[in-house]
Amino acid sequence: MALTLDLNKSQQTLVLNLAKAGVSDPPQVDVAFVMDVSGSFDDEHRQGVTNDLLTRLIPWAALFDPDQKMEVYTFSNGPRNVHHAADVSARNYAGYVQREIIGCPGYQGGTDYSYVLERVLADFGWAPAAARPQGFFARLLGASAAAAPAVAPRQTLIFFVTDGESSDEAKTTALLKASQARGDGVYFHFLGVSNQSAKFPYIERLGDQFGNVGFTAVNQVRSWVKQPDDAINQALISDELVAWLKGGRA
Repeated sequence: MALTLDLNKSQQTLVLNLAKAGVSDPPQVDVAFVMDVSGSFDDEHRQGVTNDLLTRLIPWAALFDPDQKMEVYTFSNGPRNVHHAADVSARNYAGYVQREIIGCPGYQGGTDYSYVLERVLADFGWAPAAARPQGFFARLLGASAAAAPAVAPRQTLIFFVTDGESSDEAKTTALLKASQARGDGVYFHFLGVSNQSAKFPYIERLGDQFGNVGFTAVNQVRSWVKQPDDAINQALISDELVAWLKGGRA
């Protein structure tokens, strides 16, 4: 049976857990949810397991995001298999994966992290200047448009859900290194999902290497998503994330 959400109760618990950790005034933060749609994750999508995981993150979007929603991206291998899906919120989370993710572009492909990370950074306004129109293309847009200053983006919390290691580790690491060096106001929280007790050495290493990258092992995922709100929040709230929410930078 699919999980249902008592949003008020779950959000109040999250507020209390954050306050205990030192975040008494949660900032406005854009929240994104990035979902692996590689072939090895198909069973979890079809059985509703990833929808249950998504459900447990809705209170985070409701608390932090000004629109009380999460923007959702899916990925498998290569740039063409990055897909910006419909937003998810407390209003439409039921059956979301079945409706919006199964069969999406790139479904049952391989696993590359970097392309979707590039897309999310660009969409939320953290892409490097080199990625913006320049030269001939800038002239096509008009001098005034090209010169117009970009609106400063809000801090962005990205939940990145995967069941496997990336095939493009070097590119992914370089991308995260560049993002940290720019001082992007982004926190990447990787969730390594398994039905057993799998190891995720690469993303765990990323969590150790970068000050704006976190890692949570979601082992025995079917049991994990059924835990009380306190347990879910404690698994996700780290000292590093608290410092970032309070205005720190990596």
